[in-house]
Amino acid sequence: MNQNSEPLTNDAGDRGGKSLVLGLLRQFRVGVVLSILTVLFLLVLFWQTILVYHHAGEQGVYWSRFFGGTSSRVLGEGAHLKLPWDEIYIYDIRLTAIRETTMLLTKDGMEMNIDWSVRFRPIPEKLPFLHQRIGPDYAQKVVVPGIISSLRQILGNYTAEEIYAYDEQALLSEMEALINRHFGAYPVIIKNLLIIKIKLPDKMADGIVDKLLYKQQMLAYDFRLKAAELEKQRLAIEALGIQKFEEISKISILKWRGIDATVQMAKSPNSKIVVIGTNSQSLPLLLNTDK
Repeated sequence: MNQNSEPLTNDAGDRGGKSLVLGLLRQFRVGVVLSILTVLFLLVLFWQTILVYHHAGEQGVYWSRFFGGTSSRVLGEGAHLKLPWDEIYIYDIRLTAIRETTMLLTKDGMEMNIDWSVRFRPIPEKLPFLHQRIGPDYAQKVVVPGIISSLRQILGNYTAEEIYAYDEQALLSEMEALINRHFGAYPVIIKNLLIIKIKLPDKMADGIVDKLLYKQQMLAYDFRLKAAELEKQRLAIEALGIQKFEEISKISILKWRGIDATVQMAKSPNSKIVVIGTNSQSLPLLLNTDK
């Protein structure tokens, strides 16, 4: 009897436990459903705050509100999860271009407007340092002021006329050397600084152009004077040669050239008659007999 009653007791216990669970579920089913719906609602509500996407050319820096602040790990492209109260700051690591116009003073105190552009990008592995020390708006905090400072240091050493006539490539090389030294302490790479246009006051620009044109005219005049001097020397040497020729040959250069011209014409296949002059001072005469 005892052996047969034990399985019955176990079955009764199992049925009793299941009934208890089912009873609890029936009793708290409203609460369970509400909890699930609440969790789903919170996921939908905070979905954009817990999932961040990085597109091509973008990298991010993780900032934790309660666990250490800025992380040293750089987040690459793709999707990244975060806590709702934390932040992921996105940086574009591709080359970015800025173009601005800046008013500068030259060495002689003249105002000039410099239209310039520069391309730059952050160093990807140093994004946490860049974020801690400068921030996402590093272009306006560091790049633009650094370029303007370099332009003022370089162009401030020259007068307006010197800048107008200076070799552009040499001027850019000087600026780039200063910029590289200036940005050596920042995790930013500067590339391709270009001076697009330099605008001086109209009267100043016209005066410089007139002066440069006059200078070129003077150089051309000096060149013509030197050419005339060389031509003078050539003619003097030629005259000395003719004088020596006449002294040695006892024949005037005019007669010699007349004889030479007659010989050249006599070689022509056309019919002609050569009449020799009556005296030593006469030149030969050619008569063409063709009708």
